[in-house]
Amino acid sequence: MARLQNKVAIVTGAGRIGNIGLAVCEAFLREGAAGVVATDILLDDAAAIAAKMADTHGEGRFQLLQLDVTSEADWQRVVEETVASFGHLDVLVNNAGISIHGGVESTSLEDLRKVMAVNHDGVFLGTKVCAPLLAEAVNRHPGGGSIINTASMASYMPNANNIGYHVSKAAERMLTICSAVEFGPKKIRVNSVHPGTTMTPLIRQGLEDYVRGGLWSTTEEAETALAGMTPLNMNSQPEDTAHAFVYLASDESRFVTGASIYHDGGIGLRY
Repeated sequence: MARLQNKVAIVTGAGRIGNIGLAVCEAFLREGAAGVVATDILLDDAAAIAAKMADTHGEGRFQLLQLDVTSEADWQRVVEETVASFGHLDVLVNNAGISIHGGVESTSLEDLRKVMAVNHDGVFLGTKVCAPLLAEAVNRHPGGGSIINTASMASYMPNANNIGYHVSKAAERMLTICSAVEFGPKKIRVNSVHPGTTMTPLIRQGLEDYVRGGLWSTTEEAETALAGMTPLNMNSQPEDTAHAFVYLASDESRFVTGASIYHDGGIGLRY
């Protein structure tokens, strides 16, 4: 249970109970991470999260900071606070994401830019600001630094009712592999995890949007239908997905970069 011993991580989009980001933070702490900085633009669940983390993992290894991932100045501040608290940085998880449903005709340019700003630009800025510190990780760990992007199976799968999310995730996938080539010589590995249907607040919100749009009668019907699209006939939970992040953050994946890890129950086999 010490696969991430002495490692320090920043995880974006981790300020909401029930999402992948927070599940990743918990998994990192269970695996011995020295420090985990969870960030989010909204901190509505901050008190409950802080109490839960302190009770489960003790004091001093977890922080929750506000971060607008579209702001380079905000990124600089979070990185400075991380170093001040924990001394260094070894892992960056770009997990923050938003979705605004609509097709080409029904999506405004403003809404498209909002989605791209978080889902793509936020990953670009995080990578850019954190890379100098992550390059130093090779002095502490044989696997060097690690950047893990939550890119979603949406990066491969077309959806005429949610173009902003799917286009942004496709761009994030390409940014991942371009970054892997650029930062490989600095011993920074850059990989992406592509969850399928994972029962997070964002997904549940999306299912409600689809129900309102008439695609399904109830969210329960939507969940069942999505599960039926996978060979395993099931949807994922956030804690299931977190295991993939642990592997990519650990030195076990020291020879893995530019990889797209499908965590999708096999739904991607259809595309």
